[in-house]
Amino acid sequence: MRKIYTKILPIVFLALGLLGCEDFLNEYPVSEISTKSFFKDQAQFEQAVNGAYSGLRELAGANDVGFNGIFWIAGEMRSDNTTFQYSETDKSGHRFWHVDQFIMNPNNEIVNQPWNTCYVGIGKCNTVIKYSEGIEFDKKAQFLAEVKFLRALYYYTLVRVFGDVPLITEPATSYNSAFEGNKRVSKDLIFQTILSDLNDAKQNLPKNYSASEFGRATEGAARTLLADVQMWLGKYNEAKTELEAVVAGNQYAVLDDYASVFDLNNEQNKEIVFSVQFIVGTFGLGSANMYTFLPWNSGTKYISHGQVVARTGMNIPTEDLINSFEEGDKRKDMIDFGFIDNDFGTYQGNIVPFTKKFWDPGHAVQYITGNDFPLYRYPHVLLMLAECYLREGGGDPVPLVNQVRRRAGLSNLTSVTLDDIIQERRVEFHCEADRWWVLVRTGKAQEVMLAHGTREKANRSGSGAISSSAFNKINILFPIPSWVLENDPTMEQNPEYE
Repeated sequence: MRKIYTKILPIVFLALGLLGCEDFLNEYPVSEISTKSFFKDQAQFEQAVNGAYSGLRELAGANDVGFNGIFWIAGEMRSDNTTFQYSETDKSGHRFWHVDQFIMNPNNEIVNQPWNTCYVGIGKCNTVIKYSEGIEFDKKAQFLAEVKFLRALYYYTLVRVFGDVPLITEPATSYNSAFEGNKRVSKDLIFQTILSDLNDAKQNLPKNYSASEFGRATEGAARTLLADVQMWLGKYNEAKTELEAVVAGNQYAVLDDYASVFDLNNEQNKEIVFSVQFIVGTFGLGSANMYTFLPWNSGTKYISHGQVVARTGMNIPTEDLINSFEEGDKRKDMIDFGFIDNDFGTYQGNIVPFTKKFWDPGHAVQYITGNDFPLYRYPHVLLMLAECYLREGGGDPVPLVNQVRRRAGLSNLTSVTLDDIIQERRVEFHCEADRWWVLVRTGKAQEVMLAHGTREKANRSGSGAISSSAFNKINILFPIPSWVLENDPTMEQNPEYE
């Protein structure tokens, strides 16, 4: 089922990890000749393409309870959707707490992960593109399309998190070339590369794969990501075209039952447009998100192996999120309200709610669950298209929104506003990786988060969880990691953190 990862050989990680430059200012130069000699036929290129997907697992959470998971850290914990359960027992989770409260600084380890992981992934993509030149094989067009999709996704993550970043489109082959490329450029140039890559990718990716290849980028995934980027740039007409093509392709559907979308035994369902793949076993490809999202002091109540105390109790649904569900909304059932913490409750005084979307209570080995992490589901397509119709015309947004609402057991709307669509996205994708980016794109982040911060301080100040300086300034971007600036003094920090 997870062929895309289990086929990767250690030598590929070594060769591509070096050439991709995990810390491309500190790596030893790599011989271009030795790297080029590795690529001889389709089999080697397939291994390299598979390796380019591996960074997505770290961005989605990976198989430990460290500082990975920028998809949900930025997408949800940065927003009013989720928060953290405070702990006096182990405060190593303060890095997450600071992100949630907008009091982080450039030394926060959480900012290291997306920078490192994305540039390693970009390096792997660049390697495939570079060394495929002059070599012909059957799946060349597909493989190039896959790595262009991935490179676009990595850059889209970087530019939304950090703003202007270095643009690297060739493998670094020496210290000099690495330093020359290590300059922040305008995000406009980054977006040009993203759009170019996705426009190429959508032309050469298949509509679907066999079950053993599930998880690879498809045409629908490329068009959905492209539409997301175009909406971020305010190009709603262009986004509308891509989304209409996804709908017309008839590859996806809204499942009848919301909970079944997240069923571990139903991961290859028709609603998934693109998800990050995880697998149980000894491959090092499992997910620890279930641990990260459970109350830190839950012991063996939910996991027979026992909960981990350090850096857990994250991505906890906020009171604001819970109160935003309409009466009878079935999506609320994916939040558990059964855990009581009389000292550090986050809801109604002593409750610590948690998401059940990444639920695998029967997993055999501690920290290793097999729950995939969805990045785009078909309701994304419907609600994005509804917004495009609302803004630009050319279609009726109401049926699209109602299709999502009906599955949740809610009544149909007779008209739709932008706030309606934003609200549907909030509850539909809660605890995944969506809310913060919608608030930023629609210009609502400052207003919403200042109001949310006021309520958080009022509701949780007595527990010591919320700092007095929390939410005083809502920074949209994350800081550039401090080590990046130390390695290259010409690199500039984002002004909010100077």
